[in-house]
Amino acid sequence: MVRGRLTLLSAAERRYCEPLLATFAARHPAVELDFVFGISTALHQRFLSELASGGATADLIWSSAMDLQMGLVLQGHAQPHGLAHRLPPWAAYRDLALSTTAEPIVTLLRGPPAPAGTPAELATLLRAQPLRFRGQVVVPDIEANGLGFLAMLRWSLEAPEFDAMLDALAMSAPRPVGSIGQLAAAMEQGAGLGLHMLGAYAARAAAAHPDLSIAPSAAPPPAVARLAFIPRRAANPEAAAAFLAHLVSPEGQAALGAAGLYPILAPAADPVSSIPLDEGFVRLLDPAGRAALLARWRAAVGRKSPMKGGT
Repeated sequence: MVRGRLTLLSAAERRYCEPLLATFAARHPAVELDFVFGISTALHQRFLSELASGGATADLIWSSAMDLQMGLVLQGHAQPHGLAHRLPPWAAYRDLALSTTAEPIVTLLRGPPAPAGTPAELATLLRAQPLRFRGQVVVPDIEANGLGFLAMLRWSLEAPEFDAMLDALAMSAPRPVGSIGQLAAAMEQGAGLGLHMLGAYAARAAAAHPDLSIAPSAAPPPAVARLAFIPRRAANPEAAAAFLAHLVSPEGQAALGAAGLYPILAPAADPVSSIPLDEGFVRLLDPAGRAALLARWRAAVGRKSPMKGGT
């Protein structure tokens, strides 16, 4: 029987994980779960501090900041999990990391719907209706929010219209917020456009507020995974492997679906553009490219210097 204390660092809020945690507890009653929720960059910094201390670390890290997660894996900080699973090949990196969800990143709009799911569509919308969106745009603060950074980084590498979009975004005087929960709250409180919202948050906000809707797009939305791995110096790797096995089991995936967290084994209602777990992540980790993005983004949001404690 698996026993002991399991420390889980999670970028998913506990209230959305209760079905998952309840079914895990029923299977493993001898495991004491320490569920630590935080913004992805804060969890990343906590793990780096644990590494620097030289002792044992948290047992499992589960986060949608895929670049931060894969950076740690590629640097050798993950240990083999030894699990059999039914995930598609692109959702597993060797025997070290697994994608557990595939959640779209969307734009949430207040008022008349308009295409706004790609950089080109967003630039066109913001330029066409400056009065509608001036001071009404909220965006993830990519210096504090790993998911927001990843979404912007992927756009910067793949979209020729990225610079035009940032110019149009700057004209709208966007307001950065630290978490996706804060982004959803700002939209519910009256903001006009929320950029790079996780699909689960956007769907809940739109269902509760009839004047909000997910912006249509000519392209499939990018999708991010909540990526999990067991650190090499985990204090209780056996319990971590048990939780990871539960995450990708039919029961665990059903529990994620019950919370609206887009389980990876469930068929997607609409096409998405997922990020495969492979060596291609190296380009997302290039320090010069990441620094250039931060400088360009700071200019767009009117921030003259790096945020204290930021990325």
